[in-house]
Amino acid sequence: MEFEKYTERSRGFFQAAISLATQLNHQQLTPFHLLKVLLNDENGLGAKLIRISGGKPKKVLQDVEVELKKIASVQGDATGQIFLSKETKKLMEYSEQIAEKAGDKFVTAEKILLALTISKGTVTAKIIADAGVTAQNMNKAIENLRKGHTVNSPTVEDTYDALNKYAFDLTIAAAEGKIDPVIGRDEEIRRTIQVLTRRTKNNPILIGE
Repeated sequence: MEFEKYTERSRGFFQAAISLATQLNHQQLTPFHLLKVLLNDENGLGAKLIRISGGKPKKVLQDVEVELKKIASVQGDATGQIFLSKETKKLMEYSEQIAEKAGDKFVTAEKILLALTISKGTVTAKIIADAGVTAQNMNKAIENLRKGHTVNSPTVEDTYDALNKYAFDLTIAAAEGKIDPVIGRDEEIRRTIQVLTRRTKNNPILIGE
């Protein structure tokens, strides 16, 4: 396994997984450690992809934590020495194959999650499937996230879903009843709609009342 093939975010998840294994006094880095750190943030990419795929991120996380408790901890001189388990090595090889097949130059976090999902006969794949995720739905969710783009940069994940990160969708907020109604501003509302919907000079900026 060559870490230079992985994006910066993927490497960050590896570092977090190693820190978790160290914290738990585990001697080996397993797919369970990786899956847990991918889901630690309930608003993060891993949880979002599972949710979009029709699954329950919290159930996946709970089941992974059960498996982590089954791993024996070590004490003494061996503490802090983390090795890749055989299953993790296979997982990484599979992730690299999936990325290469997709035309990516780097392995992203979502490809690691996809590998965890479709690795036949593994406990992690069963955990994700039991939470309601199918390989087909996961792959579709990733394709929607990628929007047809391949990965040619180790920092490409910073651009994912950028609009939702830095903007506020007023249409969705209005549909969900999160915006108070505007009363007595009919003229201003009509003018605002006119500005926003025109086909020329279509970079409006709204200033003042």
